[in-house]
Parts: sequence; C-alpha cells; structure tokens
Amino acid sequence: MIENEFKIMLTEEQYNAIHSMFDWDSEKEQVNSYYDSPEMECSNRHITVRVRSVSGKFLLQMKLPAADTDNGAVSRVELEKQLDRIPEKISGKELKELSAAELPDVRYLGTLSTFRSVKEFPGAEIDLDRSEYFGRTDYELEIEYTDESAAEAILSDITAKIPLDRSTPVTGKIRRFLSEYKKTAPDI
Repeated sequence: MIENEFKIMLTEEQYNAIHSMFDWDSEKEQVNSYYDSPEMECSNRHITVRVRSVSGKFLLQMKLPAADTDNGAVSRVELEKQLDRIPEKISGKELKELSAAELPDVRYLGTLSTFRSVKEFPGAEIDLDRSEYFGRTDYELEIEYTDESAAEAILSDITAKIPLDRSTPVTGKIRRFLSEYKKTAPDI
C-alpha cells in the first residue's frame, strides 16, 4: 500500500490543544521495535524495518521510499506481515520475501512507544501522536489521506484555531529514534 500523509511536529501545548478539539474515534498505545544492520544499511537506504505491537499482535512492517512530493506530503510503500513475537534478529531472506529488497540481516535496536489518538474523516484521518524513546518525549500531527483536498481542509480547520508551522521539514519517527540511539551507542 502507498501511504500519503502530512506531518507536523508539535509542542506539548499544541498537542494538548489539538487533543481537546476532537472526540477521538480511538486511542491506543503502539510500540515500535526498530531494526537495522550494524552498518545501518536500512537507514542509509531510507528503509524502515520495525515490529509494531498493538493489542497483543506483532506486525513486521517495512516502509520503503515511494514518490517525492512538492507539497510537504510524504509517500512511502508500506508492507507488513504478522509475527508471533518480537524477534532479536530478522534475516535478510525474510525481509526479501516481504519486500523483494536485497537487505542484510538486521538486529533489534530499541523501542519507541506512541500513544495515538485517531479521528477518521471521509478521505483522511488524523493521527495525533505522543512518542517516548530513550527518555525523550515528542509530539506529532499526522494527517493520512486518500483525498488530498480533504486532508488540506482538516489541516486548515486546525490551523485556524492553533498556529502550526508547516514550513519546517519533519524528521520521521525512525530518524528521531536513530538520532537518540546513536547518542547511546557510540560505536555507530
């Protein structure tokens, strides 16, 4: 599947203000266990390998680059398959079976936990995230969409009430996680 989304980093105050704007359809915690090779080959190729744990299910997920956009949206190919546990290592063979990409064996790096509030609209969905990793907390607004004009309308409604900076490029969760990981693993 191709994932299209707008992403905006938030302050804690902006997060709280947006959280109070909506009656959320669901709220859940999801735990992402990230993987890479010792040489960080996946990261260097802009490929995310994670196992997402939600409600007792474990999903091996891969995100691979798709198309670049000029409107601040991010497009990525997202693939997944169910697992029965969180592994310490994942073989390159298993990753190739899922994605057709030639990748090395990868190992567990650490965990990022996200408390996600979800509000669904026709053609778009708000994902309001509070993420914790390596003792750090950050806040992010994601608007995933199949209808870009619906996503833009939702974003306009929010920014009419809460000033947001859409011009700042957003670093994805995996990049923020890896930045902190590298501080704790000086051999990388």
